[in-house]
Amino acid sequence: MRNAIQVGTLIVTIDNSGCIGEKSHDEVQVPHQMTGYFTARTAILEQWCAGAMPIQLVVANFSGDDAWQPYINGFQQVFSEINEPMPPITGSSETNFQALQSAVSLTMLGEKAFVSNATNCRYFVVGEPLVGEEVVNNPKKIAALGELYTGLKEGIIQALWPTGSKGIGIEIERFTGSDTYEINLPLQKSAGPSCAVLAAVNEQNIPRFFEIMTAPITEIKR
Repeated sequence: MRNAIQVGTLIVTIDNSGCIGEKSHDEVQVPHQMTGYFTARTAILEQWCAGAMPIQLVVANFSGDDAWQPYINGFQQVFSEINEPMPPITGSSETNFQALQSAVSLTMLGEKAFVSNATNCRYFVVGEPLVGEEVVNNPKKIAALGELYTGLKEGIIQALWPTGSKGIGIEIERFTGSDTYEINLPLQKSAGPSCAVLAAVNEQNIPRFFEIMTAPITEIKR
């Protein structure tokens, strides 16, 4: 697992978004629905990394009541993209005080659904590191959730690993267990909301893997 934790039989993942939204002081100006989408995207990728699927969502909304439904719509967009029903949602909004910037936190509770095994696999990066406005302006360079989920369900992807603000370099080392590799991508640049995702693929599944993925694919040479 990457950042997920196991509590009893449940897998718990979380992602936060701050200073991104519709408030005038936000650093990145985007609709709250888009913020909700990318927050849920990262949390579900963490679930998949741990071999799990979410069964409950818990939301902490600091952007006011008006942002609640757009955030929920963004979460729903993730599950529509993978053609699965959205789990039940609970949570709360801060309404006593008005924050100057947007903020939301999403926790997913999940149950084991996949078995990850990267033995005898080749490693790839799907998508490219993007952050801030780059995420909005380069949708075709972002690893597509629906395609990744198809790869997991069909057994084409044996394991996957999200990347984020620390860059893909440190995540490649954690995923492959080695600091000896070659790849033609910026290693320390933030990958934002997991725009780039690491995948382990068996040799016989590589042709089908390239058929499914539409985002750029870069092999991690070891």
